[in-house]
Amino acid sequence: MCTFNFILAASIIFQLTVADPIIELPNGKIRGRQGETSQGNTYYAFEKVPYAAPPIGNLRFMAPQPPESWDGIRDTIGRDVSCYQQSANGDYESEDCLFANIFTTILPDDDQNGTALPVMFFMHGGGYVGGSSMWEEPENLLDHGVLLVTINYRLGPFGFISTQDEVIPGNNGLKDQQRAIQWTHDNIHLFGGDPNKITILGQSAGSSSVTYQLLNRGIEGLIVGGICESGTYLSAWSYQRRAREIAFATAALMNDTFLTNNNSRDLLEYLQSIPAKDLDEASDRYHDRETPQDLELSQGFYWAPVVEVKNKDAFMTRKMYSLLKAGNFITVPILIGINSEEMLFINRNNLKATMGVYDEHPDWLVPNDMLITDPDKLTEMGLAIKDLYTGGEPLADHLGDGVRFYSDNSFTRSVIKYADISSQFTPTYFYEFSYDGEIGGNDIEYEGAEHVAHNEELNYLFGNTDYHQYSEADQLTQQRLMKIWTDFAKYQLEPNSGTF
Repeated sequence: MCTFNFILAASIIFQLTVADPIIELPNGKIRGRQGETSQGNTYYAFEKVPYAAPPIGNLRFMAPQPPESWDGIRDTIGRDVSCYQQSANGDYESEDCLFANIFTTILPDDDQNGTALPVMFFMHGGGYVGGSSMWEEPENLLDHGVLLVTINYRLGPFGFISTQDEVIPGNNGLKDQQRAIQWTHDNIHLFGGDPNKITILGQSAGSSSVTYQLLNRGIEGLIVGGICESGTYLSAWSYQRRAREIAFATAALMNDTFLTNNNSRDLLEYLQSIPAKDLDEASDRYHDRETPQDLELSQGFYWAPVVEVKNKDAFMTRKMYSLLKAGNFITVPILIGINSEEMLFINRNNLKATMGVYDEHPDWLVPNDMLITDPDKLTEMGLAIKDLYTGGEPLADHLGDGVRFYSDNSFTRSVIKYADISSQFTPTYFYEFSYDGEIGGNDIEYEGAEHVAHNEELNYLFGNTDYHQYSEADQLTQQRLMKIWTDFAKYQLEPNSGTF
């Protein structure tokens, strides 16, 4: 062990064929599908299950509402919808995207002697502007005695625009997640899951979302643990201080009256009246004209969580660090960590260009959360940071050192800090994943940075591949990683549980 330190009446109904399971939820019946796990066991999948009403029309930019009811049987098969996201123009994008996917090996009608499965509730990454629940495959995970839930949540301006007042308070993507957690707790028993054994986990922005959810007393008592893979709200990219400015600047790209009109109500009415695609494209244009994307990692993603003004649907009205430092969060056991070289996924040309910008503007090396505003002090601090990694040499000429700086600044520093403080209040288990295997899928390397990049651990957890095609060391690492994650969901790695 390592310590850093409405439930309404509902029923389940089966048709004559087991392959066509039907479940009755409080708001209607759903039909799923049958699949096979990697070890040949049967599982049931219910995909695109609505956990909230479509956030369209007057519900755009509003907190999520309960799902609508439907007549007949709703087919919940296929994961072919994502929320609108940056730099994507697929037919699969939609505002009607607030869906959960549930994958289970047992259902209450099965003869399981009352057994209910621990639940792993996964939130995807993507910088709060990308990603979806399309890509997490359950075939390997389900062989380890758990149930998997994955979700979509609103992204970009749809999920994180804020006027920093009561008109558009912000954080709707986080509120979607909260709503989905509540929905899961209320309904997961219908899928063979244990509502008293829900672990939330996420990667990158999804990992940061786990830490945000732990600040939200609305889910207290609904979860028993959290797994954070590469991100916390202490990461500089995971929150936005200039949200109001960004909201109006984005609107002005479509309607130049917002260059001078600073009225929040006018902005809301305008943005609720335009096609979703127009707002999505304006968001892309704003991003493309501003700071290069990679620098958002140190200066804050444009669409990200904010500290809200007090309002009836507020998710968070106080600064995160002060809440963490005071132990004012949901104190459930946490498994948290990083990959050894998070930023190793960036190709040479992009990395060299980004490091060149840092060489030109050393003050940009200083993250926003250091709260330094004096230009001379910023430059002095930036040069000191560069000296620490390259001895003062250009970062563009030392790309391995650039990867190490980028990884430390964007992920490592904030994750270790979060774990350190968290361990003072709740069991906190820290990991670093540094095994450089083929399963991870990343083949980029630089001198001095040659191991495990951002996202690689996901292939060990959610891949649907036959791992027997890989080396024995790869297979052993995959088995160990899977066991740690699923044991945490089952037991929270309590010191006397005997799981290690």
